[in-house]
Amino acid sequence: MRHGGRRVALLLTAAGIIVAGSACSQTPADPAAVPRDFPSRQTRVPGEYLVTLAEGADAKAIADLYGRFGIKATRDLGNNLFLVTLGEDPGPDKLEELRSRSAQVKAVQPNFIYRAR
Repeated sequence: MRHGGRRVALLLTAAGIIVAGSACSQTPADPAAVPRDFPSRQTRVPGEYLVTLAEGADAKAIADLYGRFGIKATRDLGNNLFLVTLGEDPGPDKLEELRSRSAQVKAVQPNFIYRAR
């Protein structure tokens, strides 16, 4: 009877592992459900832009180029990259148009909102 008890215990343990393993491997019915209003949500922070300066340029170039839009804040993120908050948001197209006229500003882009699903 000693071997019979081991066999039953072994079978119960194996069955428990199989049940637990299959339960853990199941995923929810819709794990990445996208909210219905997802496309209508803002994809960028209004009035915030990432501005990359050319080598040797200083933050004054940002004020010279975009100052007319009421700069609320300029935060140095390092490597000539700045987070600029504007009081009046003219939109990315207008800022890019102005950037193309300046050799001191290498790039400008909206501060995009990223979401993990």
